[in-house]
Amino acid sequence: MEVNLTQANTLEKIPKIVPVVPTVNVTVFPNMIMPLLVLDERIMNGIQQAIDSEKYILLLSAKESAYEGQEIDTDNLYSIGTIASVMRVINIPDDGIKVLVQGVHRAQVQDLMVRDDMLLAEIELVSFDANSTESTQPLINNIKEVSEQLSLTSSNITPDFYAILSKMTEPEKIAEFVLSHLETKNNASQLLLECKNVDELLKGVYEELSKEISISEVQERIRAHTRESINKSQHEYYLREQLKAIKKELGEDLVDEVEELKALLKAKNIPDKTKYDIEKQIDKLERLSPESMEASVTRSHIELLLSLPWGQYTKDRLDLSHAQDILDKDHYGLADVKDRILDFISIKNLKADGPSPILCLFGPPGVGKTSLGQSIAKALGRNFYRISLGGVKDESEIRGHRRTYVGAMPGRIIQAMKKSGSMNPVILIDEVDKIGADFKGDPSAALLEVLDPNQNKEFYDNYLGIPFDLSSVMFILTCNDLGAISGPLIDRMEVIQLSGYTFEEKQQIARRYLVKQAIDESGMKESNVQIAPSVIDTVIYEYTREAGVRHLAQLIKKLCGKAARLFVEKSEIVKISKKNLEKFLGPKRYPAERLEMKNMIGITNGLAWTSVGGVVMKIESVLTPGTGRLILTGQLGDVMKESAQAAHTYARAHAGEFNIPNEKFTQFDLHIHLPAGAVPKDGPSAGITLLSSILSTYTGRAVNASFAMTGELNLRGEVMPIGGVKEKVLAAKQHNLSTVILPEDNRSELSAIEDLIQDMNIILVKHADEVLKHVLLPL
Repeated sequence: MEVNLTQANTLEKIPKIVPVVPTVNVTVFPNMIMPLLVLDERIMNGIQQAIDSEKYILLLSAKESAYEGQEIDTDNLYSIGTIASVMRVINIPDDGIKVLVQGVHRAQVQDLMVRDDMLLAEIELVSFDANSTESTQPLINNIKEVSEQLSLTSSNITPDFYAILSKMTEPEKIAEFVLSHLETKNNASQLLLECKNVDELLKGVYEELSKEISISEVQERIRAHTRESINKSQHEYYLREQLKAIKKELGEDLVDEVEELKALLKAKNIPDKTKYDIEKQIDKLERLSPESMEASVTRSHIELLLSLPWGQYTKDRLDLSHAQDILDKDHYGLADVKDRILDFISIKNLKADGPSPILCLFGPPGVGKTSLGQSIAKALGRNFYRISLGGVKDESEIRGHRRTYVGAMPGRIIQAMKKSGSMNPVILIDEVDKIGADFKGDPSAALLEVLDPNQNKEFYDNYLGIPFDLSSVMFILTCNDLGAISGPLIDRMEVIQLSGYTFEEKQQIARRYLVKQAIDESGMKESNVQIAPSVIDTVIYEYTREAGVRHLAQLIKKLCGKAARLFVEKSEIVKISKKNLEKFLGPKRYPAERLEMKNMIGITNGLAWTSVGGVVMKIESVLTPGTGRLILTGQLGDVMKESAQAAHTYARAHAGEFNIPNEKFTQFDLHIHLPAGAVPKDGPSAGITLLSSILSTYTGRAVNASFAMTGELNLRGEVMPIGGVKEKVLAAKQHNLSTVILPEDNRSELSAIEDLIQDMNIILVKHADEVLKHVLLPL
């Protein structure tokens, strides 16, 4: 080992026993200048002694296992350290000092001496071979090359680091200079300190530099990725701000509108999947020009989605007595419907999430089907909306149009949900039997999904483009003709029949509701107009022929209108009686049918059901010279024509029983006519009526005109059951036909109309012979 004279003089001055200064996570090499913070009083005493003598101290690094404790034990200090000279001492607050030291030489601890006032060590200087070998220069070159790269990539290295290093030539100083700029681990630094020669030291430094360069590259990659992400975000933000500014200058500022839509979306209780779809539409709108057609379509679509009542429910009123009072107050009778609604409310009391019923109110016009829907909504405390489908032929009216079409709109169902403002309204679908169908599709087929509880949880509207839950909606449908509705649609509904009103029911409805309503709408007071009770009876019997009360209500309003005019002109109380009724309403419309009914040959009174209620249907037949043909007129349907043929065949087969000569079947034509030829007629229930008319004509025996009859006839003469019993009996009663012949198989239906038939004579028959015995008068 080569030592110059100056260094030799310095080493000679180092005493054998020097104060010890433990260092934590710091290793000081020879020639390295390092500041140290000292707070321990014994260490400060040792430093003070060094200052007072030769100014040398021993720096010993603490092992990593000592970092966890509060105090450093002598057993946790490395045995090899660095002799350092004290260059400066600065007192700091809190009874501490800051010491600036410079490494001088490596030293081995021979013995540690712990005193009460300081820590001392007996040392021996460690030799270090600083002579160069043939490997030294390549190692230096490698260190400088890696250091140059590190200076370009590492943020921990100062810019002038490589500039200084490139001018250095002494191996040991190069190593110590590099180590002073690296953040090496304490154990790695200690190994370098304990190296015996310069080549070993340079190899260790090179390894540390290589580790540092690897760490630096990883850090650079992370920084580059982070910088790229930040730059991209900043770039997008910058472009968006520019775009906003440009649009604002052009008057195309969508910012406020988009932010408003986003805020509205956040406030809505929308399912996550649906919310995600709406967010995509809003992002799309933000990128579009406000003046473009697509922007207008997208904006309308988003506004519709956000205007729907997502998650909004009205609280049901589940008080049975309250519901009963409202239903009775608004409508007289209709017990079946009221019972069904009360059943539903009872179920809701026991099970809040029970299914909503889908009701179909089937009956003639004017019986209160539509207004009943409003009363049901009022009784339940729900919102109400009415949809009229009469004459609708386009499937898109139900499912909506696709947004690609100009003027596209959502279907009637989604529009109803929007306007009702809740997820559980009562929706009345009116006139469902009058839906049409053409090349655009069948709306009734689209209703299958709407009215199926297993499907309407995710009803799909073409305009909406996302599923919508209709399972909480109470659907009420109305129709006049159940036969005009498809079978699958009927299968999804609970059909409740509303028959026509009896005379007594019409009296009560008129007195309780219609008269008061008409007086109120005419602006009169009840004290200004007096309508005699007999007037209502006369209007019902001689001015109307209907199952419901719509025409009756119109006539009462007409009376009140006339009364209002007289009151304005003459300022006198108007009294309406049977005597002056024709002055207000004109001549009676049905007086002839209430006069005596004559017994005539070939003319019988049949009963028929129509979509507007029951009617009395006259059947006429005459014989004309001919060839035995059967002529049918009156716009008859195929079923009624076949009934007439069956009745004619039965009459010819039993001609002998009625003494009918065979020549009448071969030399005469039988012409059967049903008046009101402009009105289509069909059905099998006129069988016994046709037979009575045919046999009356062939036998010349008159038919008892006080009888009305209905029943299907087969070729064996058996009378088969029919439908619409209540409507038909009601029609007979309205025409003062007190005796009605019905099939025996319809006996079970009479219990439901006991009040209606109390003053009537109902004859139940099984065979045509029983009918003929009653209605054919003797010659």
